[in-house]
Amino acid sequence: MGTMTFATTLTESRRLTPGVCAFRFVRPDGYDFTAGQWFVITIPSDDGPLTKHFTHSSSPTEPFLEFTTRLTGSQFKNALDALPLGAEVQMEGPFGTFVLREGVARVAFLTGGIGVTPVRSILRSLADLRASAAAGSAGSAAADREVVGNRGSAESFSLPEITVFLGNTSEDTVTFGGEFESIAATFPGTRVVHVLSQPSEGWRGHRGYISADIVRGELGDPGSWTYYISGPPPMVEAMRSILGAFDIPRKQMVLENFEGYAS
Repeated sequence: MGTMTFATTLTESRRLTPGVCAFRFVRPDGYDFTAGQWFVITIPSDDGPLTKHFTHSSSPTEPFLEFTTRLTGSQFKNALDALPLGAEVQMEGPFGTFVLREGVARVAFLTGGIGVTPVRSILRSLADLRASAAAGSAGSAAADREVVGNRGSAESFSLPEITVFLGNTSEDTVTFGGEFESIAATFPGTRVVHVLSQPSEGWRGHRGYISADIVRGELGDPGSWTYYISGPPPMVEAMRSILGAFDIPRKQMVLENFEGYAS
């Protein structure tokens, strides 16, 4: 699958959590990607075109393109937030290898904050593929044709065991938390583990930060899992250190560094 350069327009922007916004664009015919990949966007501004890369938070199964980002007050983010509906932008993609490997039986995502965006793309894709497979088994011949992307047809779809570790500050800062819980509720063997550094007094889940003790306690045998880590470089390195304590080989890790996160 090659890359594609195209013009598209903004159709929607919405706040998801304090300071985090999702931006939705028209998806042109012929633009295909695999859940978890990223793209480059160039937007207009008073000072000229500005360019940055983002992960798709939308799934290949969805008819639009969407990314989700924290509004940091940078020149790019201010120009992005000021875009009116219908504004034209340039995109190029897809890029990246933060995608599910075929045949992996047990997957643990280690992420948090805005690093959750490729995980949303992957989980939404799995949910839609599973729904399409169910519809196909019930006699819907159109279901497979509606699945977009190249992870495989609904007929060959199989779901790995999945645990998602989400590190955030408090309950109201968990981006896509409700959607993840809804997806997990319909998937046997899929769990979402929240870890909050500043939760409310009534919080009954894990407190602090994702740690070796939490990972070991939730997974049982850490060596039997393939790990997907996404987020700013310091967070990725912290998670790699945890896996190092378990002697997890590099081949069992898939990493996505959110370089330039602060801008």
